[in-house]
Amino acid sequence: MAIRRGEEGATHFRSERIECMNGSWYFTVRETHSMLGPFPSKEAAKKAAHAYIEDIKSGHSAIDALSNQYLLKAFSSK
Repeated sequence: MAIRRGEEGATHFRSERIECMNGSWYFTVRETHSMLGPFPSKEAAKKAAHAYIEDIKSGHSAIDALSNQYLLKAFSSK
């Protein structure tokens, strides 16, 4: 990353995108700045996050990818 003359280097933070709140698991996405879920386990949230990323990489819009995640959640077994 290029730094402009006279400016200090920026600090970039990475955060965990999988979070547990009140016993349920969620993942966050940049496109909506919100949390998606709830999921019954951390593994289920990771699986949904991975599927969301694959949807985006394959060219789906963020709206289509979010819709696919709600369908995945609705039809998955707990």
